[in-house]
Amino acid sequence: MLKKYFKSLYERTMKEAYDLAHDKMSKSLGNSNATCLDCGAHKGYKYETLHDMAGLSKANYYGIEWNKELTVKAQEKGLNVLQGDLNKTLPYDNNSFQCVFGLSVLEHLLNPCKFLKEAHRVLDDDGTLVILTPNISTFFTAALILMGKVPLSGPHPGSDQLLKQGELFKKD
Repeated sequence: MLKKYFKSLYERTMKEAYDLAHDKMSKSLGNSNATCLDCGAHKGYKYETLHDMAGLSKANYYGIEWNKELTVKAQEKGLNVLQGDLNKTLPYDNNSFQCVFGLSVLEHLLNPCKFLKEAHRVLDDDGTLVILTPNISTFFTAALILMGKVPLSGPHPGSDQLLKQGELFKKD
């Protein structure tokens, strides 16, 4: 019963957080020429959301995803998603995007400060940065800790793979 309660609390909290993030992102893309960068793009899930909410075109959606298979799946949909590492310099010019977002990715990075500097660099002067990250002080997280479980945080499981390959610490 307690597990079901916390699961529903978590799902409701995450839905509210993502709805708020989606609203901010779509408002920042108010005109048809606006471009966005999806950091942690997965298969390009957020493209569909932003297309439906703000009329975003595929030409104006860009993404970075560390996982090669997911990058390929996004590209098969015709999306501008590159395989890349958010711990490194982003492969875009200064002031390139009206919206840069990273939803539940910051906590997985080994160098989140570098990512935030890079996001600021590629963001247009009047652009919007939307970051969503879990809150350690939520009741759900406290319950996980009390049950002896570690909340999902820290480097993404894929970081171990990148570390073995030496990719995370190469100079830009």
